[in-house]
Parts: sequence; C-alpha cells; structure tokens
Amino acid sequence: MKRIVLVALAAAGAAGIALGAAAPSQAAKPAPTAPTAAPYLGRWATQAVVYDSTGGGNWFRIAEAVGEWRTSGWNVVTTSDPARANITVVAEDSSIFGAIGDASPVSSGGVITSCTVHLAPSWATLTGGQQLAIHELGHCGGLPHSTSSRSAMYSYTSSSSTLSSPTRDDLKWMAGNYR
Repeated sequence: MKRIVLVALAAAGAAGIALGAAAPSQAAKPAPTAPTAAPYLGRWATQAVVYDSTGGGNWFRIAEAVGEWRTSGWNVVTTSDPARANITVVAEDSSIFGAIGDASPVSSGGVITSCTVHLAPSWATLTGGQQLAIHELGHCGGLPHSTSSRSAMYSYTSSSSTLSSPTRDDLKWMAGNYR
C-alpha cells in the first residue's frame, strides 16, 4: 500500500497543508485548553460567513465542514452571496510552495476579520478533500497546527489517516475561544 505523507506549512499569516518541512505558525495568544503548545491565531468578533466558490461540487464539502465547526460554538455559516462573505473558499493552488491548501486569516488586535482559503483542485477527487476543507477552515477560525495526530489540525496527513470531522479536542479548543 502506497502511503503519502504531507506536511503543513505556515508562513507570514498563511497556514496550510503542504509537501515539505513545517514552519512555525504566526501567533497571537495561546488557548488554555489547546491540544498543542502552538499559539492561537485569533478569534472572530462577528459572524464568520463562508462563500464556496469551488464550483459547488461535493468533493470539498464546504457546507459540511462549516457545520462541523459550528458544533464548537463558532458562529460560522455559509452563504450563496459572495458580497456577504468574510471567508472565501477557492479551488486553486496555494501560493505557498508545495502546499495543497492554505488559509490566510486577516486580523487586527487578535480579532480575525476575514480569510481566504485555497484548496488544490487536484485534491477535489480524493477522500482528503473534506479533511483539507475542515483543516483550512480551522485556521480561518483561529486554530494553529496541532501536534496531536488525532486532530484535524495536525500538520501531517496521509491517505490512510484523513479525518472527516474535527475531534473533541479541536472542538473544545475552538469553543474555549468563543464562549
């Protein structure tokens, strides 16, 4: 069985899953219940509204990924109106060398105001597409990479270990920053 191992990168306010070496994530404050020692990237003061411009296919399952994060208490919804969105998901290659996805949250004073997610079109046909969307939306929600291999925010993934939903620790960490 062929196993593919991917490494997540974070660079200058962007975070993503990629082939290559891991770099430290950009940070604001640590979360007290974090499953990792990595710093928290910020929080939303308003509702996060996600527009899926990936073509409406079911490969990345953006609406389902948003639903998974809503269970943590993150006030995030989807919209069909791009003018309402403060998070836009696009099916295009990342600008981070070798990345299969990235998220670029924009924040000021620890408050995230917008985010753009790039999901590699080559992953739209793989079972990891939904996990990739969950992972990158987690960055938009403020989560850094996790050192726990049981986390959707784990820096590495393979075809045999993709997660289709955030773990209890992922949800607990997100919830700790929204309640």
